[in-house]
Amino acid sequence: MDSFGDAVTAAGSGVIVSLDVSPGRSGAEFIVGYDPWRKAIRCSVGAPPVQGKANREVVESLAELLGVPTKSVQIVSGSSRSRKQVKLEGVSRDQVLERLGRFL
Repeated sequence: MDSFGDAVTAAGSGVIVSLDVSPGRSGAEFIVGYDPWRKAIRCSVGAPPVQGKANREVVESLAELLGVPTKSVQIVSGSSRSRKQVKLEGVSRDQVLERLGRFL
């Protein structure tokens, strides 16, 4: 299994991805690594954590990265924290692992 596989869990017709998000980072790439202690994929966004801007960027960036529509991506926990659980509908765990593996 990939070293980051603990951050991706099958959930019904989709998957849950655990993220550790750093907002307000200019010029940073979305995926920046994996935190084995938190079992979360580390990522950064340029938007500040105000009025849902960082969350919107997380949803849009993850959707683009994984090739799914933004309506298939939903933050299910952690919307006001850096640690987030994001649900992706219509993709399998294997598909997500394969696509994330290109960046980790």
